[in-house]
Amino acid sequence: MRFRQIEAFRCVMLRGTTSAAAAEMHVSQPAISRLINDLEHSLGFMLFERRKGRLYPTLQAAEFFAAVEESFLGFEKLESVAEQLRMREPSQLKIACTSSIASTLLPLALKEHKRYYPHERVMIHTDSVPQLVVKLQANTVDLALGLKLPDLIGIESESIGSARYVFAARADHPLAEKAVICPQDLIGESVLAVLDSKPAYWSKIGESLAHVKELIHHDISIDTAHTGYAMIAAGMAVGVLEPFAARVWSGQNIITRPFEPAIYYAYGLAYPTGSRQHNSLHSFADTIKQVAKQMPEFSDSHL
Repeated sequence: MRFRQIEAFRCVMLRGTTSAAAAEMHVSQPAISRLINDLEHSLGFMLFERRKGRLYPTLQAAEFFAAVEESFLGFEKLESVAEQLRMREPSQLKIACTSSIASTLLPLALKEHKRYYPHERVMIHTDSVPQLVVKLQANTVDLALGLKLPDLIGIESESIGSARYVFAARADHPLAEKAVICPQDLIGESVLAVLDSKPAYWSKIGESLAHVKELIHHDISIDTAHTGYAMIAAGMAVGVLEPFAARVWSGQNIITRPFEPAIYYAYGLAYPTGSRQHNSLHSFADTIKQVAKQMPEFSDSHL
């Protein structure tokens, strides 16, 4: 007993004739007759009486049809569930993001995303890079946004651009008069250090300052750019920081200047490996990349 035979039997019962069943199944009328004959042979009893070229269901056919319909209802339910799963969007988009990106790029991207998914709930976690990695590997977020992650187990990533880090100081600091800042300019200054939880974050900056390391002061260590800009606004230090949070602090008497040698860091999106790539997530990722292209802090020439 094969599914195609059962399907032909059901079509004949529902449509009344072999010709109508053939049209429904997109086969010839003789093919329907062969399928019915083979099914009867397999079952060991007659399903139809043949009278003057027409088929008339037997009592056994009526009983068998009831069982067939029950099975087909279950099959149709499976198809319906599959269709819903294909089309269904998540009721909640879970995002993990570093603090400076969460206060600059993310709001711009979400505002655009909400034009197309206005009813989608969004949960935002503001985390350090190590925390982003933990959430991605635990598959507790749909997407993470921040410094581009290296190849890690359980994580897939893609670049969105790179950002050139800037020198930041209070507007009344003597170095604010210079157009470009270099390491020698920082001799004798209190320069922000970054806590060891982000070694990759600090390595390029540390390397650029290595030859003046003993001549500058690292009295304050920070773990987020926003904390660094707050310390700078209070006149506690100067720093070489990512440029995004400078947007938020631009009205707090803070200036930024290019730092030489130029220091670039790559930024990117990351997903749990094998996670469900639903339409909303694809759309949001594309929106982030489009918004990033329009932000002056981003460049695609240093990936």
